[in-house]
Amino acid sequence: MNIEDKDLINYHCPRWNELPEIELYVDQVVSIIQKNLAVFSKDKETPVITSSMINNYVKNNILEAPEKKKYKREHLAKLFVICICKKLMSISEIGESIKIMQKIYSVEDGYNIFCEELEKAIKRTFEFKEKNNDNNEEDSRELTTLKAITAAFSDAVLVDKLIAMRNK
Repeated sequence: MNIEDKDLINYHCPRWNELPEIELYVDQVVSIIQKNLAVFSKDKETPVITSSMINNYVKNNILEAPEKKKYKREHLAKLFVICICKKLMSISEIGESIKIMQKIYSVEDGYNIFCEELEKAIKRTFEFKEKNNDNNEEDSRELTTLKAITAAFSDAVLVDKLIAMRNK
């Protein structure tokens, strides 16, 4: 495994109390999220989030509008969740999931649980791959890729089924 995998295994999602307490302008929000989620990017040139994306989330009622163009800690926490989940779910499904979670947990508790579960899942995935690295690196990489694709598909189907169960 390379250094980037170590970065993933050791990834720390900032908890609620680590998010800035002060209100931020959109450029500051983009900078914080980009810095913390760049490790997940396929391409270092493609931004994880832009101010246009944030504006669209507000327009689509996925995110509450900022007050006087300033974003609070709650906005930041939700944007972390949105940016991570958008690889797996539609924006409307993410918005619905956030609303349902808010019925069960405070934003602070729900966000902290999300961070903990994300870190556990990343560790499980990347530590397992590190332990099962064979001598034939190319075969191992291709087999690991195949296993990751099928596991991701299976997990995506599970997410779809769980979301569908909400609507019954």
